[in-house]
Amino acid sequence: MYIPRPIRQILLDLPLGVCSLSFDDEVIMWNRALEEFTGIKSTNVVGSQLTDLNEPWLSLISNFLKGNSSHNYKNYFEVDGKKKAVTLHKAIIDELDEKDSSKNDRADVYFFEGTIILLEDITETEILEAGLTHSERLASIGRLAAGVAHEIGNPITGIACLAQTIRDEYKDKELNNLAEQIIQQTSRTSKILQSLVNFSHAGSNQTHYEKEVISVLECMEEAKTLISLDKKSKDIQFQMECDPKTKILGDTQRLLQVLVNLISNARDASPPNSTILLQTIMETDWVHIKITDEGAGISPNIKDRVFDPFFTTKEAGEGTGLGLSLAFRIVEDLDGDIDIISPIDKTNGSGTQVIMRFPCYDENTSEFQK
Repeated sequence: MYIPRPIRQILLDLPLGVCSLSFDDEVIMWNRALEEFTGIKSTNVVGSQLTDLNEPWLSLISNFLKGNSSHNYKNYFEVDGKKKAVTLHKAIIDELDEKDSSKNDRADVYFFEGTIILLEDITETEILEAGLTHSERLASIGRLAAGVAHEIGNPITGIACLAQTIRDEYKDKELNNLAEQIIQQTSRTSKILQSLVNFSHAGSNQTHYEKEVISVLECMEEAKTLISLDKKSKDIQFQMECDPKTKILGDTQRLLQVLVNLISNARDASPPNSTILLQTIMETDWVHIKITDEGAGISPNIKDRVFDPFFTTKEAGEGTGLGLSLAFRIVEDLDGDIDIISPIDKTNGSGTQVIMRFPCYDENTSEFQK
């Protein structure tokens, strides 16, 4: 069978990976998209045998060739420790007849007998779908958490009322101390429940909001409380350095959402028994909020992509790649900016610091100071 050279050029330029093999498994074509996807240059593979390919490409293509199906959807494998997903398609060309042979002298004809294989990289699509599914699951959990928090809140309020009655109506000092401790603990529980309720409503696509004065310290403490509820945080220490007077204008729940995402990322990147530093620094008319961890740092190869939607270095099911992109958008909506410094320790290449900068709030003028 003959293939016009313009068609062959199209195969070479396709955004899908194209590999053509002769019937004796010699590699005839290895297009540019396949070069980029596999990291193997066509000059190193064209003319060689299929068995000369490195893994996982050898097993991937060989197993597909042995199968009877012309399509193989969602094949998962690893390359350099990174998970990949591809869909494969194949077509067998075995019709080189006399009519075709008579055209051997044509310069624009490319003769080929064998198998053409298309490899479609669906890794990003899989991450996107997994991210959307995970986001929907998180939204459902948020609604469930809000409902559960409301139901738990009623008996907690009842316990607090009973403890107040005991404290106010009985003279026994020890009994009063116990009642006071019960009130304090129910108050703490109520604050945690309220944080869960507030946080469950903070993920909406709200672009317009009523500006309010935000106590950065209170917002940090609430974010730390939420993070501490996760068992992953048990081996992580939090160090806070924040002036209680530090305030900005904005939306408390949206800032809380950003802090929870950033502190959660810092916790996930931190080794056991390490410390995450939460601090605020006043510089002229700006408030700098810094979150510093002692993790492995961010590779220079991916540093420019960390704010891209659905980009994540976490395992499937552990991260959606939406946290930093949402944080970036929210910080901009709050008239601030965000930056990442990594690594902090240039010698060991470890540690990451996220810096957010917001105009400070001046109580005397009740307006932004820029």
